[in-house]
Amino acid sequence: MQNLDIIPRPTALFEAIADSLRERILTHELPPGTQIDECAVARELGVSRTPVREALKVLARDGLVTVAHRRTSNCTVTEYSPLELAALLKLIEHLEHFQCEWKDNSFVLELIQRVTDKLYVAVGPEFFSADVKARKEFEPQTEKGLLSDYFAWRRLEIARLVMVSP
Repeated sequence: MQNLDIIPRPTALFEAIADSLRERILTHELPPGTQIDECAVARELGVSRTPVREALKVLARDGLVTVAHRRTSNCTVTEYSPLELAALLKLIEHLEHFQCEWKDNSFVLELIQRVTDKLYVAVGPEFFSADVKARKEFEPQTEKGLLSDYFAWRRLEIARLVMVSP
């Protein structure tokens, strides 16, 4: 029998829309608290509201948008409180320690990415680029003691960005 893994899967329209909106959210083109108008997005992309609605459901499942009253017509980019931000950081730290022990576990990698995306939404693109750079510097050092240095840097950097006075 032929290996079906090599057949590329076409991207559904709603997935492409979700990817586009996800990118705009992560770069803060759509910052936390921004209202997302389902009709306006559909008009901008030249599609019907149905794939936009499905894309918003995907983003809501991932925690990047908040849907009020089970209606995607009332949707905003998720805002995180300082306590939620601290919880995200702690969760990521636990997952990354676990990943050190289970290197080939793709489920954990996917989970880390989903939680990290929420962190990037909360803190913004300035942190994203700094975190990617720091991650590359710390990546060869996978012992828990050295990961602690990376986690400490990450917490301080987030505190610096979040606590900046307007």
